Amino acid sequence: MRTRTAALLLRLPLGHGPLWRRALDTVWQAWLAAPDQALWALLERQGCAASGSDPSAHTLSRLALGDADVQLGPGLLAGTAARFDHPIGERARARLIAVNDAEAVDMLCRTALTSPRTAAFCVTHHLAPADEVERAVFFLRTGQHEQYQALDPDGALLALGYHSAPSEERKALLETVSEAGGADLLRVLAGRHSGPDGFAALGGTERRRLLEQFAARHDWDHWWALVQLMPLLDAVRAVKDVVDAAWRPSGEDDLRVFEALWGVGAAALEAWTGDGDGSSGLVPARITIPGLDGPDTFVRDMDFAPDGTQLAFAGHAGGRGRAGIIDLAGGRLSHRYPDAARPLARVAHLGADTLVVVDAEEAGDMNRPKHIHRFAPDGVRPTGFSATVVSALQRATAEGKFVVSSRHIDGYRWHARVSVGDRDGSLTDSGILGGLPDVSPRGVTVSPGGRRIAVVNGDTVVVADHGGTLVNVLDNGPRKITGSTPLSAMSDSVLVRADALGGLDIWHEPLVSDQAPVSRNVWLNTTSLYALAWSPALNRFLAVGRQHSRSMTLWVLDIPETRDSPLPDDLVARQIRLPGHPHRVRLSPKGDVLASLDSISRSPAVDLYYLPLLTLRSRVAGPMGLMSHQDLAEVTAAVKSPALDHKSRPILHALRSCLEHRFRHDMGIGRTAGATDAGDFEIELGEV
Repeated sequence: MRTRTAALLLRLPLGHGPLWRRALDTVWQAWLAAPDQALWALLERQGCAASGSDPSAHTLSRLALGDADVQLGPGLLAGTAARFDHPIGERARARLIAVNDAEAVDMLCRTALTSPRTAAFCVTHHLAPADEVERAVFFLRTGQHEQYQALDPDGALLALGYHSAPSEERKALLETVSEAGGADLLRVLAGRHSGPDGFAALGGTERRRLLEQFAARHDWDHWWALVQLMPLLDAVRAVKDVVDAAWRPSGEDDLRVFEALWGVGAAALEAWTGDGDGSSGLVPARITIPGLDGPDTFVRDMDFAPDGTQLAFAGHAGGRGRAGIIDLAGGRLSHRYPDAARPLARVAHLGADTLVVVDAEEAGDMNRPKHIHRFAPDGVRPTGFSATVVSALQRATAEGKFVVSSRHIDGYRWHARVSVGDRDGSLTDSGILGGLPDVSPRGVTVSPGGRRIAVVNGDTVVVADHGGTLVNVLDNGPRKITGSTPLSAMSDSVLVRADALGGLDIWHEPLVSDQAPVSRNVWLNTTSLYALAWSPALNRFLAVGRQHSRSMTLWVLDIPETRDSPLPDDLVARQIRLPGHPHRVRLSPKGDVLASLDSISRSPAVDLYYLPLLTLRSRVAGPMGLMSHQDLAEVTAAVKSPALDHKSRPILHALRSCLEHRFRHDMGIGRTAGATDAGDFEIELGEV
């Protein structure tokens, strides 16, 4: 019903029937929406409240007619009292003062923060929120500075209110404090600590605004204290944009941190943090292998030391075998062993500067036995082991035990063997394959710590303990893999096998004979996989390969640790581009460094990739004030790693300086209680 029609109906002698009641409600709603003197005169003459069909209109109409018994809920009372454009607002304000409804007062005071007329009413009538924290903020926002100082002399209530408020309210409060020119209040808003409710937890705009206020007042001590809690990129920008170019912190350690931040390029840091997941590529640290730059020189294999500090290599130069050890920290050749009579194809670093190596297969010598030799500080000697084919050589434990997968020909009959050896060069048949027909192992993988050995080929998977006393032939699944050698890797609870067609087979604990694998196609059949391994540092399986002859790619796989956990639709959690043209890839014992032999370089070279950057890089983008001792430990480990690239090193060095300075009075700097290192073991990334 239109308002004009309703007003006309009320003027007719229709009695108080349904039509009249409908007209009355229409006029009340129109007047409550927008005051009109003529409509009010009509309603006042009628003297009847709106019907109960609209509870709010019914209540407010009774209030307008002066009904002293009408009850208004806190929300309706506060909302109506904030109406300064309508007569009903005056009646509501009078009622609010009369009844002193604390909840309604709280609501009206919140409205006052964005309504000057409401704020003036509250100030005049001494209305304030009941909660002390809200009251402190209210006094400051409404210009009642004396009341604020009396309530909150040390700023504790204001700090709590500021850091618990939504971002828009914090912004308004910051503007109020800035306009008031209160440096002490700015320090309160900045926070006394770097916890989750302190300065570091504020939004970027708020942090910068606070920093600008301190800089404008030349309050450099407080400015510098806050800079160290910001994200590294913001801290670097702040240091470079400092208003007083001559200012430097006074303490020696503070000056060291300041200069570390000054030395970082803001543009380079922005690009570095912008690639949070490393998807655009990891930058390697390159080490050239000395003494192997001749025309007839080739490095065939490499292997990390059990502690990850060295890298052994094996290959040939001038038709003779050559092996040595590179000290990764210094990037230099620490051991060069006498040349072997034949080229070398495989190497395993057993620790204590001791290697075992295998003869390379040369043209025309298919049936010529391949020997395993021991290279050690006490000399080079054969181990007495020979085989027609040695398909795998891998260190199994940090104590120098190793595993050999081989094939032997006896007349016209082939048989396979898996042998275990010790650092002294002795080898024995493990007996793992004893009594198993037609098992021709091509690959071997070892679980972390060497507790279990898996022998893998296209149609057979055998898992045994290190002593060979418990052997299980696993269910191979419905498909048999033919063609090139499948790759395999093992964690403490999962065994995976990848084939040349892009498929992945997954076995979970307990790895017993009746367990069939879960199979997924992960890669296109045009993908050439070079490596598969378990990384303790990332707690993920990794694969390395090339798609469509493009650049090398590292895949981080998301494989559940238990069979009961469902497999994700896409097993590839991350895909990272790697430069170079590797022909051999190895993962360090802790799974934190990926080493890649570059086959194209004029001089044999190894590219080292520091893998924890994949997770560390995104965390560096956060506020330093929210970082923990564990973050410092990880940053310190990265800076100390010879695999850290030249772009990341100055950035993480500056971050380390800031965190060390922040935690300088803590006893446990650099390591959290109960933190553990990854196991001292290595999983070989085999080659196709």
